[in-house]
Amino acid sequence: MITLLSGCALLAGCVSMKGIEPASHPIAPQQLDTGASIRSAATIAWPKETWWEAYQDPQLNALVEKSIADSPTLRAARARVALADAFAQSVHAAALPIASGDASVARERFTALQFIPPPWGGNVDWNNKATASLSYDLDLWGKQESLWRAAIGETSATAAEAQQVKLGLESAVVRTYVQLAMEYSLRDIAAEALRETETRVAITHRSLSAGLGTQMEVLEAETSVPLARARIEAIDGRIGLLRNQLVALTGQGPGAGDAMVRPTLKLDAPVGLPDQLAANLIGRRPDVLAHRWRVEAARQNIAGAKAEFYPNINLLAFVGFQALGFAQLFSSAASIAGVGPAVSLPLFDGGRRRGNLSARTASYDFAVEQYNETVIRALQDVSDQLVLLQSNARQRADAEQALTKATRVHELAMSSYRAGLSNFLHVLYTHDSLLRQRENVVHLQSARFDAYAGLMRALGGGTLAPETGVVQ
Repeated sequence: MITLLSGCALLAGCVSMKGIEPASHPIAPQQLDTGASIRSAATIAWPKETWWEAYQDPQLNALVEKSIADSPTLRAARARVALADAFAQSVHAAALPIASGDASVARERFTALQFIPPPWGGNVDWNNKATASLSYDLDLWGKQESLWRAAIGETSATAAEAQQVKLGLESAVVRTYVQLAMEYSLRDIAAEALRETETRVAITHRSLSAGLGTQMEVLEAETSVPLARARIEAIDGRIGLLRNQLVALTGQGPGAGDAMVRPTLKLDAPVGLPDQLAANLIGRRPDVLAHRWRVEAARQNIAGAKAEFYPNINLLAFVGFQALGFAQLFSSAASIAGVGPAVSLPLFDGGRRRGNLSARTASYDFAVEQYNETVIRALQDVSDQLVLLQSNARQRADAEQALTKATRVHELAMSSYRAGLSNFLHVLYTHDSLLRQRENVVHLQSARFDAYAGLMRALGGGTLAPETGVVQ
């Protein structure tokens, strides 16, 4: 047997894999400079899987949970995982012994001009056969093992992608809900601005009646009223669209949005990162894990393609009965049996094996570069969200100061008006400035809520444990 295998290996040398090697190498995250924003970030805990609960809004919690349970997109992703797992099982089966049974019964006329003896030759009778067979691929070079491990890698990658879909869905619901909350706050300000505009129109009418104003001033003031109403209508339209979007994300029809109430978001979470090492920061992200598994699957596919360059042996055995007619089918005279190896020798194949190995190698390079790009973008994503949150904190501090000053100016204008030292138009002017400052604060608060959701997504959302890809 050793001599046979040695000879086969020498013959296999006719098909060479020389010169076919991967050109790409996975990037080491620790080699990337994380930047000052990440290095100087405060330390916080890792996100929990239910990270959206930090917004302290029961309606938001219910919407996210509904989306996880009923979203067709997420269900389709889970179906892909089941499909990949089934394929991995079928690949694994090829590495195991295969036993089968076979029986055939045929009524036929046998020729009288060949080796069929009388009384069957030239006559019609039954030809019966019943056998049990066993085959086992020795997989001497680990081809089936490599293909199985590659299939497991693809299954793990698909599972990580399903987690990425889940995280993206959670993030989409939260960020849409944040926008909905902002629109409600902007509507309050727009409604107050409309009341202010109507008050200004009333004042110009009284001034005209008293002979202190002109018709042009009245028309100028009245022009602002339909514009203010149109702004409210535009906000109402956006609120309706956001409701529709939210219920669609949760797998419901538009009618489910009619019962939705105004959001009550509140976020007390600190700004920071749970780790400063690049590998740890992005090691829980489902997209990074998915690409890492795909690199491993591609590496195993290369090993499987290389194994095809070597000979392989498949052990075959069978036992059973074969007879003409039924009378002696299960007699010792009708017994048949056989055992022996089937050897495959890769000699000259027109370059098929080299082409397959080249394709597997190129797929590996492609998977590695996709992984490298994902790692770089993942680290950028974490830094971007942190920069947004840090900048937002400084902007909100300035905006709160401006709002405080605008509020004080408006209060002084009201006091001056009540004392008869100024007219009410000045009060309206200061109130308009106050509304603009309030609107700026609303936008910045909404941006903070949105950036926090972005940071939770960038960190992996607490859905996966690092390295292993195992759901916590």
